[in-house]
Amino acid sequence: MSALISGTSQVIVALIIMPFMLFYLLRDGKGLRDHITQFLPNKLREPVGKVLTDVNQQLSNYVRGQITVAVIVAIMFIIFFKIIGLRYAVTLGITAGVLNLIPYLGSFLAMIPALVLGLIAGPVMLLKVIIVFIVEQTIEGRFVSPLILGSQLNIHPITILFVLLTSGSMFGVWGVLLGIPVYASAKVVISAIFEWYKKLVVCMS
Repeated sequence: MSALISGTSQVIVALIIMPFMLFYLLRDGKGLRDHITQFLPNKLREPVGKVLTDVNQQLSNYVRGQITVAVIVAIMFIIFFKIIGLRYAVTLGITAGVLNLIPYLGSFLAMIPALVLGLIAGPVMLLKVIIVFIVEQTIEGRFVSPLILGSQLNIHPITILFVLLTSGSMFGVWGVLLGIPVYASAKVVISAIFEWYKKLVVCMS
């Protein structure tokens, strides 16, 4: 019971905090860069500023990727619901796409109205709705999200899957929420440090 309460509270906190974090990162990303670099020595301002700009660009790409995935999810649901003959297919599909922006809880919330309509229509339709959700979640999790986010962030889809699985198993909800943007940002920082190191070696040799 305590584990359930803890997991639920983590999801709620994540849902409350993440939209604000994303909004301010996208709105004030460049201003944050200037605010940080003003405290650095003049020699470091340009390279550090470039790294922060690249990190901000990666985070922006991540948000755009998530929105693209949500649109594709909405289209898939609309098509699948139309195929099985479920009523309000367009409305349910758009709702599922929007809710897909919410990790974990979004998919569960999207299932509720579709399952209710399927139950009203009869057991056969209910089974069809369940199959649709299984198929959609498989396609989205194995193909759509890794490919879209991978192309937006210039990260291999297999790496996306590995990061999601690892961060999710280690840190739960927060791992799924932050795993990809943290990895993408860390990749930028590590690449910059490696480039600085190579230049230092060349200068010393």
